[in-house]
Amino acid sequence: MKIVLPKGRLYDDCYRLLRKAGVNITSPENRKLTSRTDDYELFIAKAFDVPVYVEHGVDIGISGMDVLLEQGSDVLVPLELPFGKCRLSLAMPEWNVKEPEELEGYGIGTTYINIVRKYFNEMGVDVEVFKLNGAVELAPGIGIADAIVDIVESGNTLKANGLVEVHKLMDISAILIVNRVSQKTKYEKVNSLVRNIRKVIKDGY
Repeated sequence: MKIVLPKGRLYDDCYRLLRKAGVNITSPENRKLTSRTDDYELFIAKAFDVPVYVEHGVDIGISGMDVLLEQGSDVLVPLELPFGKCRLSLAMPEWNVKEPEELEGYGIGTTYINIVRKYFNEMGVDVEVFKLNGAVELAPGIGIADAIVDIVESGNTLKANGLVEVHKLMDISAILIVNRVSQKTKYEKVNSLVRNIRKVIKDGY
């Protein structure tokens, strides 16, 4: 069975959860991005690529709900996981705070351009959305955007950059995702793993 996990802040929790669920994977060594045991092949990918890998052939993966919604990948989501908890929020300079419906004509900087466009389109507010791949909090201060939409955990990074959280678009957590074909062709293996992970979560992870 092929498994893909995200690099970065979610990796340790993902790895620990799978090991507790009886998955005999080993972390890649020496900068490698893959490892293999008798039963599993593990891939380590950028967080935004995980749903793409699962949609196109990797059996299962763990992703953030935000990433899946942004990518729009066609995968199954059997479980929400008990880590990666945060929120996707609109933030603005503390001296120019407005409600989302008041942002007609404003520029919004974000990594999540599809989510943000959908959100404001459904509200009937015409905004210009700028794609940023990191350090999103800088955008208002240097005049690239009037506001941002980004992941918020403690809010300390926003505060340090003179921004305030104005509105929460959605709550986010890590999720287990499954390739649709694998769900059928490897039904017993996939569902056994889902059951084991569910039991680990129920027992307190």
